Amino acid sequence: ISIAMLLVISFISLLFGSKPLNISNVFDAIFNYSSSRYSFIVFEYRIPRLLIAMMVGMSLAIAGAIFQGVLRNPLASTDVLGIGKGAGFFACLVISLNLKSSISIAAMIGGLMVGIIIYLLTKKTNFKNTSIVIMGIAMSALFDAGIQYLNISNSANVQTILLWLTGSVWGRYWDEVQILIPYVAIFVPLAIILAHKIDILSLGDKVAINLGENILLLRVGLLLIGIILTASSVSVSGTIGFVGLIAPHIAKNLVGYKHRLVIPLSGLIGANLLVISDIIGRTIISPMEIPVGIVTAFMGAVFYIIL
Repeated sequence: ISIAMLLVISFISLLFGSKPLNISNVFDAIFNYSSSRYSFIVFEYRIPRLLIAMMVGMSLAIAGAIFQGVLRNPLASTDVLGIGKGAGFFACLVISLNLKSSISIAAMIGGLMVGIIIYLLTKKTNFKNTSIVIMGIAMSALFDAGIQYLNISNSANVQTILLWLTGSVWGRYWDEVQILIPYVAIFVPLAIILAHKIDILSLGDKVAINLGENILLLRVGLLLIGIILTASSVSVSGTIGFVGLIAPHIAKNLVGYKHRLVIPLSGLIGANLLVISDIIGRTIISPMEIPVGIVTAFMGAVFYIIL
């Protein structure tokens, strides 16, 4: 059902934009590329944007499911661990320096650097879940302070910084798709393959050790997969919140707590959520656009009030 929904919603997303298209226009653009007057719009603007929304939503949702499972905390997310804030700070730093071509690289470095710092500072506690969460909150607060400082001290670039921090898939093209594809192609299948190990970790450290698992290696490896998926997504779309929190909860309500089901379903739900959010952001006050991060924040708030 999730796959069918994603296909239908993806097609619907191709219809909407600054130039609304009808169904026949889209089919004509897809199947008659050389002769259709709408081929350029569909293939150069809307399909790359759609693919990025799908991959970012999938990556953030799977990362959220990994963090919640490994840390045994239903509120664990990229925000709690500070990965998004670290990536955001480095991206804002290069925007402030007018090095806008390096935003993606800087965000990736920032996200991975936060992961390394958390690793080094929690190593002495054998990576206890509480230590990781506390250190993540500290990193998030630290880098958020840095972001606020950059906003205050760089009035010339404040609009660009704020748009990036809000999270958006507007103005993303095939270059950004090519950045994301290797990470999704490698780390999403890897997360699915290792999903059953999260169930073992959820039984507690003593039980996992008795079952023959190297819990330190397993915990660090799984968290690293989540960090890489998060950092790669943030490097392309900016900081989009709540997807990594909402999607795993919906998946668990549908299929229970076996992560071999939760991980792939979270990815599909995350992709659906972000594509739907992008459609809403494009159409609700058309021709103006609302950044997708604002839509997901609103949806996340409503979801948690209901929950």
